[in-house]
Amino acid sequence: MRTAPSLRPHIVQVMAAHQGLILTTEEIYQLVAELGVAGFDPKAQRDRNLVNRELSDLSGNSTQGHSKPSPHLIIRVGRGRYLYREPDRPMDMALLREYLEPVEVYEKRPARRRRDGSGRRNVPDRVRMGLYAVQRGICPGCGFHQPHHLRFEIDHILAFSDDGDHQARNWQLLCGYCNRVKATQGPEGFRMKMAELRAHNIGTGVMVDAQQAELTGRRLARYHREIGDDTL
Repeated sequence: MRTAPSLRPHIVQVMAAHQGLILTTEEIYQLVAELGVAGFDPKAQRDRNLVNRELSDLSGNSTQGHSKPSPHLIIRVGRGRYLYREPDRPMDMALLREYLEPVEVYEKRPARRRRDGSGRRNVPDRVRMGLYAVQRGICPGCGFHQPHHLRFEIDHILAFSDDGDHQARNWQLLCGYCNRVKATQGPEGFRMKMAELRAHNIGTGVMVDAQQAELTGRRLARYHREIGDDTL
C-alpha cells in the first residue's frame, strides 16, 4: 500500500497534541496510524523508517542528503524517546503553522506545471555548492542561514509556467518554507516573484533578516549576470 506523500505534518500534529509528554517511537507509530493516514501501517518496517527519518530531521539530528530545512519542534530525550518543543524562532513558528494546517491541504497542493513532458533535470551537486557559496548559506527570501547546501532546495527564479528555462542563470537556493510559499500561493498555484515573497515574509512576521535577504539577492543577480547563458 502507498503511504502519504509526507508523514511530517502528521507527526507534528501528534507531537503538538501531546505537548509536555515524552513519547516513544512505538507510541508515535500508533498515534500516526490513528490519524487515518492512507496506506500507513505502524507494523511495516518501511513506514517505521519513514517516521524515524522525519523524527530525526525534526529534532535536528539528521545528516542525510535527503534532509530539508525543518523547524526544531522535537527534542530527542533518549533512544527512541521524543518530546515536543514549543517554537521560539520566527521561521519555526511559520513552519509550525503550515504543518498544523489540515493535512489534506498540505498533501494536495497544486503541482507545478512544466514546459514539456521531459520533466526537470537534476542540478549537479557542484552547482548547488557554488550557489551556496554565492549566497553565503543565506536564503534570499527570508534571510535564514542554513549550515549545509543540501538543506536548501533548488528554485527556478522564473518558473517553467512563465517560460523560465533550466539554466544556471535561472537557479537559486531557497529554504523549504520560502520555496513552498513562492510556488503555492493562491487558489491556482500562483508563483510569487522574489520581491513579493520578501514582502509576504515581512508581512507575516516570517522574515528572519531582511537586510541579509536583500544582500543575498544582489549577490545572486551579480552572479547570474557574470555567468550569462550557461546551461547544463
